[in-house]
This record gives sequence, structure tokens and C-alpha cells, in this order.
Amino acid sequence: MTDDEQRDFDAAASQVTTLDAKIATAEAEKDRTSTTSIDRTDASQIARLCVEGGVPNMAATLLAEGVSLEDAKKRIGAAGEAQKLVALARRKDASIPEDLSATMLADGKSVEQVRAALFDKLVAGEEKTSISSHVPAAIPAGPTASANSMERELKRAGLKKDA
Repeated sequence: MTDDEQRDFDAAASQVTTLDAKIATAEAEKDRTSTTSIDRTDASQIARLCVEGGVPNMAATLLAEGVSLEDAKKRIGAAGEAQKLVALARRKDASIPEDLSATMLADGKSVEQVRAALFDKLVAGEEKTSISSHVPAAIPAGPTASANSMERELKRAGLKKDA
């Protein structure tokens, strides 16, 4: 498989994953619209879990959607994991936005998709860095450096005497 074919394949696979996620979200939304009522105890537990999970702004969204307590736990856990991943990536590259996890989760991305996006950003940053295993020459290259090197070698071999 050529590089172009691999790139096309990866792009198509990414689109399939995205479409699968959209379909799953649409089906879940259909199920949620049929049962959007939450009792007070579940609502208070969801709000408490959001605060404890470090995503207090997520409570309003979860309550408005009428998600179950179990679904809320899963989503809060995913949001917390995504925030941890972004925080770790920001230690390496401060140009990554702090709210990237919230933005991607709001777009329906999974934790694995957040991880992959962060990995791609970090790899792209690393590719910009040139790495050389050679020690730079102390003497500048060019005709003068070549002549000086030849003179040194001649002196070393005893073929040229100092004037």
C-alpha cells in the first residue's frame, strides 16, 4: 500500500468512525427525548458528581438533557479523563488550548478521539524539531577551512615545515 493509499484509507476510516459516533448520538438523543424527566435525588447526585469530577459546568447540560445517573457517571468520567489528557499534553506543548477537552466532548468526540488528536498535535510539534546526531564542525566549512585542514595534515605527516 502506498503512502497516498494509506492516507486515503486512514481518512476514510476516520470518517466512518465520526459517522458511527453521530449515528449513536442521534439514537441516544432519540431515546433521551422520550424520557427527559429526572427525580430530585438523581439531579442532586449528578450535580455533586460534576463538581467532584472537576466539570461543574457540565451539570447544567446533563440535567437539561435528562440523562440517567449511570450515563452521567460515564460522561463525567470521560470528561475528567479528557481534561487529564489535555493537562498532560499542555505540559509538553503550551499552545494546546486548555478547553480542548470540553470543545471536543461537546462535538461528540470520545476520550480515544481526544487522545488521538492530542497525539497528532504533539507529533506535529516534534516533527518541526530538527535532530542531528553529528557534532557541528568547529571550523567553518569552505575553501579556507579545506586549505587549513590540508596544511595541518601535511605538518602532521612531516611534509611541510613551518616558515
